[in-house]
Amino acid sequence: MIILTAAALGISAAQMRSAAAIALIAALIGITFALAAITSPGPVSLLALLYAILGYNGGLILYVLGLYAHARFRAPRVSH
Repeated sequence: MIILTAAALGISAAQMRSAAAIALIAALIGITFALAAITSPGPVSLLALLYAILGYNGGLILYVLGLYAHARFRAPRVSH
C-alpha cells in the first residue's frame, strides 16, 4: 500500500510539471517519516521509507514513460 500511495503522489506531482512541486513532495515524504520516527514509541522500519522513495520515483518514471508513449503513438504516420 505504501508503494501504491507513493506512486500516486509521484504521478500527481509529475502532472503539475513543476520542479518545485516534485521536490517539495519528495521532501515531505522524508519529513513525514522523520516526524513519525520521532513521535513513535517503538522502532521505525527504514524499509517503509525505502518503499515510499521507490514508489515515488516509480510514479515519476511511469508518468514520463506515459508521455513518451503518448507522443510516440500520436505522431502522424507519414507514408512515402
